[in-house]
Amino acid sequence: MTPRRDARSLQRRARRGPSGVLLAAVMLAAGAAFCGCGASSGTVPGCGDPLRLAIIAQSVPSASYLPCILDLAPGWNTSGFNPTQDGTSFLLNSDRSPGQPVTIRVTATCNASGASPSPSRAPGVLTYTRLDSISPRFAGTLYDVFPGGCISYGFDFAPGSQIALVEQFEDAIGLYPRQQLRLVLKQKLGIELNP
Repeated sequence: MTPRRDARSLQRRARRGPSGVLLAAVMLAAGAAFCGCGASSGTVPGCGDPLRLAIIAQSVPSASYLPCILDLAPGWNTSGFNPTQDGTSFLLNSDRSPGQPVTIRVTATCNASGASPSPSRAPGVLTYTRLDSISPRFAGTLYDVFPGGCISYGFDFAPGSQIALVEQFEDAIGLYPRQQLRLVLKQKLGIELNP
C-alpha cells in the first residue's frame, strides 16, 4: 500500500470515530515496523512515541507498564521488533557483545521463580534478577513484574564489561505507564486506547 493510499484509509477511518483512528494509526505504525520503514533506532518505540507504544499496549491489553527506549548508549541499537497477540519482543544489541543481544519480552505473565529481588525500576513494579551463569559467561534474566504484565530481559555477556553492559541496557529501557499513554493519546490525538 502506498503512503497516499495509507493516508486516505486513515482519513476514512477517522470519520468513523476515535477508535477507528487508533486502529488505523496503529496499523500504519505496524506496517512501517514490518516493512523496515522505522526510525534510526529500529522500529522499537521510543518513550516519546505514543502511536508505536500503542502497538505494544494492544499486544498486552492488561499490562500497566510498557517497555520503550529512553536512550541508547554509544554502540547499542535495537532490532527484531515483534508485536503479536501474546505480547511483544525486541532485541538490544551492543557492539561489545556481538551476537549476544539482550532479548526483551513483555507478556501478561512470567515465571520469575528462583530470581532474587532487586531494586524496583518504577512505582508499583517488583524487579527480580536470576543469574544462570557467572563464568565463563555472565548470563541471566531481569524481570519487571507489575499488575497485568511482566517484562523479561534475557542477557548473556562475555566476562570483562558485563556490569557496564547490564547497567547500559537497564538505563536504555523505560517503563511507560499505560495510564499515561491513555491520557497522551486522548489529549494530543483525540483517540481512545482500549482497554
